[in-house]
Amino acid sequence: MGRVQEKKQLKRQALLDAAYELFLEQGQSKTSIDNIVSRAKVAKGTFYLYFTDKDAISQALIWRISERIFDEALAQVEKLGSTSFSEKLLALADHMLEYLRHNTFVLRLVRHNLKWPRVDELAENGAPPPLLAKAFGVIRSCPELRGRDELEIYQTITAMVSMCVSVCYSCVIEQRPTSLDNMKPVLYEIIRKSLQE
Repeated sequence: MGRVQEKKQLKRQALLDAAYELFLEQGQSKTSIDNIVSRAKVAKGTFYLYFTDKDAISQALIWRISERIFDEALAQVEKLGSTSFSEKLLALADHMLEYLRHNTFVLRLVRHNLKWPRVDELAENGAPPPLLAKAFGVIRSCPELRGRDELEIYQTITAMVSMCVSVCYSCVIEQRPTSLDNMKPVLYEIIRKSLQE
């Protein structure tokens, strides 16, 4: 990466960091673009080089947070060694749920929308994005995946992630229909049953 590209990355990162801090301190709705550029110590025009509006920077933040959560969850799953696909998915789900339960600001920001690469990104450049490549590497060794292609595995993980985040948001933020601890066994049983042939 050249020096110019590095400076651009640093400015974009400063904007993301500033937005995250301000959203945490005063909420997304009370944070303006002027607040963000002031905190990031960049000109307002710089903001628009990277983001079209406040929603765009929010989406970029959600993507960054999602990558971190998945990366940490996959690291935990890797420690399990050789175990079944369902047990790996449950470990992934449990890590995400606990992270979101203990980071309610993040849960409020992502709401029901953790970001996950699009299906068309699976085939771009002949290889999946790094996050998906890592996920496939972690779970590829499971015997019950023989004969399943990457798209099927991807769709299974995507459905599980969406369901978990939605349940977590409902239980932790809306406090319904019950506590997250009461919902986990139900959620995990649904995941197990959905993976049975």
